Amino acid sequence: MNFQCPTCSITLQAEPEYAGKAVKCPSCSTRIEIPADFGQGHEEEQQVQDEVSSSSSHLPELNLGTSHGAHPAQTNIWVALGLGAGITALIYFVMFMIPDQVNAEGVVTGPWIKQFFINRGWPQYASTFLTGWCIGVLILKWMNIRRQKRAMLIQALPESISVEVNVRNLKEFHDNLLNFPKKLRNTYIVNRMRKSLEFFYVRQNNPEVAQMIASQSEVDANKVAGSYALVKVFLWAIPIMGFIGTVLGIGTAIGGFSDVLNAGGDGGTDALMEGLNPVLGSMGMAFDTTLLALVFSIILAFPASALQGQEEDVVTDVDEYCIDNLLKRLDDGGAGKAQFEGDADLLRAVGEAIAENQKDVMDRFEGVQKDMSSNLDKQTENYEKVAEAVDKQLASIGERAEKFETNLDEGYFAAISDRVNSLTEGIENLNTVLKELNGKQVVVKKKWFGR
Repeated sequence: MNFQCPTCSITLQAEPEYAGKAVKCPSCSTRIEIPADFGQGHEEEQQVQDEVSSSSSHLPELNLGTSHGAHPAQTNIWVALGLGAGITALIYFVMFMIPDQVNAEGVVTGPWIKQFFINRGWPQYASTFLTGWCIGVLILKWMNIRRQKRAMLIQALPESISVEVNVRNLKEFHDNLLNFPKKLRNTYIVNRMRKSLEFFYVRQNNPEVAQMIASQSEVDANKVAGSYALVKVFLWAIPIMGFIGTVLGIGTAIGGFSDVLNAGGDGGTDALMEGLNPVLGSMGMAFDTTLLALVFSIILAFPASALQGQEEDVVTDVDEYCIDNLLKRLDDGGAGKAQFEGDADLLRAVGEAIAENQKDVMDRFEGVQKDMSSNLDKQTENYEKVAEAVDKQLASIGERAEKFETNLDEGYFAAISDRVNSLTEGIENLNTVLKELNGKQVVVKKKWFGR
């Protein structure tokens, strides 16, 4: 919703839940009182309604600017603060009502639980107060989740009005939601249904309404996660407060060692031991602050996680409710179908363009294939010519080899035959000489250098 700053005339915008509150202008810091009826019958919303009515004169006018309060996931931290203060006061009231236990020497020794909360310094009080504040937030969360679950039982879109939800009976369904009590209007289911009907009133398109419901589901889930940010801060701050108490206790104990050493130097070992006992006792008590803080953190962590899971389940249940009771019954009068047909025509045109392009590619591929085929035929002819030339060369080499073998056989064997004949004649001559000698001695005289 829009409004104008009276000082700097700048146009501002705010949600309907700010109606009746005071805000400061971000430009001139002027304090502006937002009217209590802000968002109801506002001029800008009326212009939107007029534009929609002019485009579709048969549509009934809806009150689109009704304020329904803060988001269902939000809790009032100041109410939680009051609950935390009450819880802290109750805890310490019970502790102070427990009677003390005094020993024979008049020293208070118990009970232990009372001393644990009261006599451990201010960090114990701070941890207890933060725990009470966190418990207050969780109590409000638990009450809100119960209310949200009970709201799921209502029939937000009664079939007594109509089975289908269309532009003609849209005002009746919308008025039915606005007639619920204010606490019931500020629930996930009613809030989602109201926004869906108002969006359908403006767009009149089923697919867009479905997309809007999905987007609103994400917004609700993020709101739920953000609403537990303060609880996470408490779960972080409580252990830190315990560590601070431990550090302070240890520092006090170490500071007391100087008195112990002085007492030991003056009174001997017994005085040293007597002075050391309270120092060690104070160090032991210092760790009690961390112990209490860690116990508080463990106690708070489990319900916080469980409540967040339950609230996320509520958002999921609202999504299912919208699918089963709104989207199935929503009738846009064929606008969604027309859009689908328009998308189908667009897809068909794109498909035809792709097919034409593919045909051109195939024609080019066919031409390339023909060129490759003709080239392959030419290469085959060349290969055949080369094969013929190779065959001729092989035949010529074969003929030469045969001639060479013939010449080799004729010449080689003729030479060998001549040599064998000569050798045979020599052997025969030798046999003749041996027969003539017939045991006679043959003296061979050697001549050396002419002697």
